[in-house]
Amino acid sequence: MKKKLLSLFLALTLALSLSVPALAVTAQEAQSDAELLYNLGLFKGTGVNADGSPQFSLDRAPTRAEAVTILVRLLGKEQEAQSRTWTTPFTDVPDWAAPYVGYAYSKGYTNGVDATRFGSSTPVSAAQFLTFLLRSLGYADGTDFSWSSPWTLTDQLEITYGQYNEQTTTFLRADAAAVSASALYAPVKGSDKTLLKQLLDAGALTDSTVVIWDYGPLLFDDDFASFLFYPVEGSPASFTSFKVDKVTVNGLPCETLQVTTPQEVAAYLASLGYDMGGFGYVEITYDEAAALAAADEHYTVGGVTYPLLKFSFTYTATQADGTTVQGSFSDSYYLDE
Repeated sequence: MKKKLLSLFLALTLALSLSVPALAVTAQEAQSDAELLYNLGLFKGTGVNADGSPQFSLDRAPTRAEAVTILVRLLGKEQEAQSRTWTTPFTDVPDWAAPYVGYAYSKGYTNGVDATRFGSSTPVSAAQFLTFLLRSLGYADGTDFSWSSPWTLTDQLEITYGQYNEQTTTFLRADAAAVSASALYAPVKGSDKTLLKQLLDAGALTDSTVVIWDYGPLLFDDDFASFLFYPVEGSPASFTSFKVDKVTVNGLPCETLQVTTPQEVAAYLASLGYDMGGFGYVEITYDEAAALAAADEHYTVGGVTYPLLKFSFTYTATQADGTTVQGSFSDSYYLDE
């Protein structure tokens, strides 16, 4: 019997593998996260570059007013925030930020720096931004985490990876983008949903052209495996074609048979007795014994240690608007015979 080792994650076409930084991220490292969020409609630029692409100003520290605006957009609540007039006790909130501060304050995501000041123009700290974020995911400071060290919980939720602590003195828009992208995979408290799934279910990503997709094995057999690639339920867009350019198992080459368009996938799976849709399908033939012998990672369960089969994929896909997307990802399995 073949068993999956790691839980499948919702794979975003512009960020299939999340970076795990040891330190706070740089503007260059966070660029892909900012682009991903921008294409999902959850992050906006501060201007436009000469080539027409958005400028994100990732090397600049956001103010508290900007940080709350970033949060509200990440939650897919910008339209709701702008749809009404909010009442707050703060006298230092500029007009452009009032809807965002008002919405976040009404939800209990943020407070002021004193009774009448929000501290709109003050740079946001890592602790403050992470606290805003955790509250928006349903976690309560004083119960689930401490507002003075929210990174303890965000590390546990894998929103952060140890890069923030009491000594952190700078929090940039790069940090906000990277943390926000990681938060898409974080669980909402009291739910089995991630933030991304909650956004999909709420229809908050209907304007997105980014394909949000998942994958899974259909069959494992001796020297053989097959995988189906499919859009996540609620995804507003899908690929018109999806081709795996290369597959290796523990670094060893494989032979593949593929169907690469949704129409072909449906027809081929129907011929095999499967009633399921997808945009890409691949059958992989490999030398299982050689792959197991080449394993450099192992997994122990029930006192038994198994060598891992690490499948690594590179792919090229085309979205409905004609945009070509390339990427790579890996997933690991163990054999329990």
